[in-house]
Amino acid sequence: MDLEFEDVFRRISEQTDLKTSTNLAEFLGISSASVSKQKTGNTFPAAWAILIAKQYNLDLNYIVFGEKYADKMRKDDEDMNVLIKNYVEKKHDFELKDGDYVLKALSGEIELMIGRFLGHIKK
Repeated sequence: MDLEFEDVFRRISEQTDLKTSTNLAEFLGISSASVSKQKTGNTFPAAWAILIAKQYNLDLNYIVFGEKYADKMRKDDEDMNVLIKNYVEKKHDFELKDGDYVLKALSGEIELMIGRFLGHIKK
């Protein structure tokens, strides 16, 4: 998937001190020419977005896709967490709290399992 440079970089600039292509190149430890090449081709490498989101503790969905999609993903995550919490509490008599690392781990494992399962049945 290609990310559009201008859109992604605008969202990053709004949330960080990375305001120019030079700032971005310095942060990434690459040449300004490398950033210019991506800008000219209007592609923002996903690896850059991930690194920046991690370093600045940003919502990667917002950085990559924008506010509307990020809001939907947050809502979907909240819905999944409610399902997981209800299931675990009823079936296993174990209380999970929002933000709990166990809840985050279970959510990630379930998403991974679903992705693998669907990948197998689509073949």
